[in-house]
Amino acid sequence: MLPITLENRHNIKISKNYKMKTMKNHLIIILFSMLVLACNNKASKANTNQNKIAEENTMLEKSSTITSPCELISMEEVKSMFRIDLHMENKDVVYTYPTCIYRWEDRKFTKSVTFGGQEIKSTMPSEVLIVMVKNATEAMFNQSTTVYKQPQEISHLGSRAVWDSRISQLTFLSNKYMFHVHVKVSNNDTENKEKAVEVSKLIIGKL
Repeated sequence: MLPITLENRHNIKISKNYKMKTMKNHLIIILFSMLVLACNNKASKANTNQNKIAEENTMLEKSSTITSPCELISMEEVKSMFRIDLHMENKDVVYTYPTCIYRWEDRKFTKSVTFGGQEIKSTMPSEVLIVMVKNATEAMFNQSTTVYKQPQEISHLGSRAVWDSRISQLTFLSNKYMFHVHVKVSNNDTENKEKAVEVSKLIIGKL
């Protein structure tokens, strides 16, 4: 064992100071790294929140400019969807709510009435009627669909969607909008429902 001389004590002291200084530097580096990481995470989260808010504001701004359902489905789109090449009547009106109506005579939809014991059949215009309600809630949706006597839930269509065969109408809720889509283009209920779903999907894609 080496004797502890003044020189050895001095060297030991220098060694201890060096180690303490090195540990201190390491701690500073670790603390700095943690601060940088925390700041980066905070900045990343802030950017994500800002992007989300900006996206929501853009959607709200876009939605607020829609004043009529006719802006969401054009005559050309209706003609293409229903495969018709006939004169089509279009009405863009406001009754209780903004309403868009497309009618055409293709003699596919007939109506029967009994008069004096005799059944009389007559052709009716085919019709697509769309009513738009802004700032709609699920409570409003439930209230509107209470009149449906034959409700059929339609899955994967907006937030909620219900079809009623009796009145040939589909009501759906999407992006704070409620739409009533009445389609009467055939005596076949399935065909009317399928077309109403197709119209609804087109509208949802533009909200």
